[in-house]
Amino acid sequence: MRAEIIFNPTAGRGRAAAIASTVQKSLAKRGLDTQLHVTEKSGDATTLACAFAGNADIVVAVGGDGTVNEIANGLACSPTSLGIVPAGTVNVLALELGLPFQVERACNVIAEGRTIAMDLGKANGRRFVLMTGIGVDALTVRNVDPRAKRMFRELAFLSTGLRLGFTTHPTPFLVRANGEEHTAIFAVIGNSRYYAGRLGMTSSADPTDGVLDLIMFTGRSRAALASFWLGVPSGLHMRHPETVYVLTEKAEITPIEKEDVVWFQTDGELAGRIPVTVEVEPHALNVLVP
Repeated sequence: MRAEIIFNPTAGRGRAAAIASTVQKSLAKRGLDTQLHVTEKSGDATTLACAFAGNADIVVAVGGDGTVNEIANGLACSPTSLGIVPAGTVNVLALELGLPFQVERACNVIAEGRTIAMDLGKANGRRFVLMTGIGVDALTVRNVDPRAKRMFRELAFLSTGLRLGFTTHPTPFLVRANGEEHTAIFAVIGNSRYYAGRLGMTSSADPTDGVLDLIMFTGRSRAALASFWLGVPSGLHMRHPETVYVLTEKAEITPIEKEDVVWFQTDGELAGRIPVTVEVEPHALNVLVP
């Protein structure tokens, strides 16, 4: 078995290189032929994964959700499996899949070879593993303090979302899905239950069911938006009277006025401005799980 290990040297506050070295030794002891590959800039992990897709048995991601996202974009629709050793700030996909955070246990999962065929989402052609978010959601990603994200994790997203709810006037946009149209100021299209850490935004999402979970907030007032965000940790946001939740294979998000500026993000990284078309790519990625 051949396993290529890709690591982001800045992940885990600079500990990813040491973790990757431990992973290489641990997998070698388990009989895998391994090689380390370091990324230097955004996109490197995708380029490396593309080269290994179909040629290696396993590509191991040592890093956070950003590294996993890049590798998933390179491995999608290939027979090569993705192994994950969490080494980032939040590691949402690891939480979703129940992956161990201890290096040796993560290597056991990789060596044992049990896989699931996981769905991926596509936002204007760019694949995502966890979610894409539009409106206040993307503004939250754009404005969250990296230091607070490292220290407080999901609480950093919650506090930023609340602050924006009280201080901004979000621009509404149109969402078309399943033959219906909605006006929203916030939307998340999830492939995973979790949004940031253990915050369950699309709390019914299943990354293997062949559909995406779309949650929209259709209210306009600051107080209503703040109450939505306050309900997220307990799941009460799902019961908010101005929340709409549907399952869909495709959603089209467009501005109401051509000059409106509304941002969207994928897997926690700002991705651009709408319009955006979001689709599911069923069972597109083989992931090693416990």
